[in-house]
Amino acid sequence: MALADRLQNPQRNMTGTPCSVGLLLDTLEGDELAALKGALASREWSQAALWKALTDEGHEVGMQTINKHRGLKCRCAKDRK
Repeated sequence: MALADRLQNPQRNMTGTPCSVGLLLDTLEGDELAALKGALASREWSQAALWKALTDEGHEVGMQTINKHRGLKCRCAKDRK
């Protein structure tokens, strides 16, 4: 790998378990999984509104983790590149 390639594609090392959003994505199925993926990809859902919807349904996710997951800055980002 050339230096330019390495600098343009930094390696992300996951430490520990996936983030709480990643864990939730691993456990949901069907329509619920599709709905969460869609909401995460949509800017119509704010971080706070998505967090409220998830916690109202009994899911434990961190509010800040939602935007970290969206921005590929969470612990499971390496798996999503």
